[in-house]
Amino acid sequence: MLAAGRAQHSVHYVSTTTFGTVSSRMICDVGRTRGIQRIGYRSDSESGRATVLVAANTAYLRGDAFTLVHFMGFKARPASKYAGAWIRIPHSDRDFATVAAGVTLASTISELKPPGALRSVASTTIEGQHVVGVKGTKSTPRGPAVVILYGRAAGSPLPVEERGSYGTARLDVTLGRWNEPVRVVVPKHSTPISKTGLE
Repeated sequence: MLAAGRAQHSVHYVSTTTFGTVSSRMICDVGRTRGIQRIGYRSDSESGRATVLVAANTAYLRGDAFTLVHFMGFKARPASKYAGAWIRIPHSDRDFATVAAGVTLASTISELKPPGALRSVASTTIEGQHVVGVKGTKSTPRGPAVVILYGRAAGSPLPVEERGSYGTARLDVTLGRWNEPVRVVVPKHSTPISKTGLE
């Protein structure tokens, strides 16, 4: 399934994660060298948004202060200053890999790999599509991590959906619209992250 996914040019996917009163939803269109990720994040009664672009080995990030701090992990004071502004993160920066994760095809596919030893699970149907699945399990401090990846049962076994649980945390990723064009417009104005004090 992973090899079939890596052989494509692009994919659209939606990822949702819930952990108690905290949740996130990411709507993404990613290609081999570029992508866009739209993030919605909620913690208790507060919520926020951010957008990540990747193009030419550079990531661009724009978000509100709440999301920059609580989802992205940046410092509060500069996050307030640069809320709503585009931040440029070169490939050489220590935060590039984290911010750009899941915003290119290769990184998206690599994140789908179930942990631990794999075994087959019963075939099923997801939104009218017959799929086969593999399940991986691994012990974590939060409890067992259990991930099932489903792929098409006929033709190329492209990934269709991933369902995971990590203790009380839940993850769901749906994938489709393979090989559609991915359009990324690089911001005309952005501030290098090294000048923001966010890190």
